[in-house]
Amino acid sequence: MTPITPPQTATEERLRTVLSSGARPPHAGALSASLTFGWRALLKLEHVPEQLADVIGIPIIFTLMFTYLFGGALAGSTSEYLRFLLPGSLVMAVVLVTTYSGVTLNTDITKGVFDRFRSLPIWRPAPIVGALIGDTGRYLLASTIVIALGLALGFRPAGGVAGVLEAVALVLGFAFGLSWIWTTLGLVLRSPSSVSSVSLIVLFPLTLASNVFADPRTMPG
Repeated sequence: MTPITPPQTATEERLRTVLSSGARPPHAGALSASLTFGWRALLKLEHVPEQLADVIGIPIIFTLMFTYLFGGALAGSTSEYLRFLLPGSLVMAVVLVTTYSGVTLNTDITKGVFDRFRSLPIWRPAPIVGALIGDTGRYLLASTIVIALGLALGFRPAGGVAGVLEAVALVLGFAFGLSWIWTTLGLVLRSPSSVSSVSLIVLFPLTLASNVFADPRTMPG
């Protein structure tokens, strides 16, 4: 007599045949996995576009406010002060946006999403590196807004197009490195609001005490 195969065993055999019929796809490399998570960071902006509020608002508000608030008092005219302010405003706008990296990472951790990433067979730092690569797009947008607004207000860069591109590349590299600090805070602190508060407490005094708004030689020793 022919032995009767139990239904559950027959189903398992069919599933095994289907799953093993094709070649397994190769494991994602470090670069491929990082770029995938970078694309994920950009897709989040598509689904929640209000996350771009700080990227758009900070460059516009700070550039306009400080140009017309301090221009006459510190430089005698807003046009003269704009030539002094805009390079610093470019750096300041991008640096303030970097805090978003630590906030989003901490949000993923508190919601349990990061635990799912850790269970995947991928390069371990890929979720963090990819998120920072995706955030570089935010920094580029903030830089573009500052430069476009400055040109509209009458700023003319002495270095020309090449100098502007080199300056933006330098700012993006600096912002990428700085965002690792806020990413570390995102791994250590317990809530996204804590990451945002600590990072802003650190950034604002350093920004205001720098040479963005006034020449340090005019400050007390």
